[in-house]
Amino acid sequence: RTYEDGDLIIKQGDAADGMYFVEAGTIKITIFNEDGKEVQVKEIKKGGYFGELALVTHKPRAASAYAVGTTKLAFLDVEAFERLLGPCMEIMKRNIDDYESQLEKIFGSKHNITDVR
Repeated sequence: RTYEDGDLIIKQGDAADGMYFVEAGTIKITIFNEDGKEVQVKEIKKGGYFGELALVTHKPRAASAYAVGTTKLAFLDVEAFERLLGPCMEIMKRNIDDYESQLEKIFGSKHNITDVR
C-alpha cells in the first residue's frame, strides 16, 4: 500500500493488527511524552520494519508511525505473523516480558519503554 506525506499508519494506543515493512520511502516514529507532547523518536527507511513487538506482547501500540513523503509499505497481518513464528512465539513473548521487566527497573516506569526499533 502507498501512503502520502503525513499519513498516519499506526496510532499510539491502538490494538496491533500486523507489522509493516518499508519498501520505499521513510517512516517517522513518534510517541507522546509524559507532558503530552508528540516527539519523534526514530526514522525508518527502505528495508526497515516496525510494529512487530506489539504482535508478540499483545499490548497496544507504544508509538505512532507517519509517512514522510510518498511511502510504500508491505503489511503482514497478526495471523500470518503467528503462523510464521509458530512454536517460537511463546519463547519470544517470555523473553520480551523479562526484558521489559528489567528495563522498567532501570528506567522507573513502563512509560519510557516503547515498541520502537
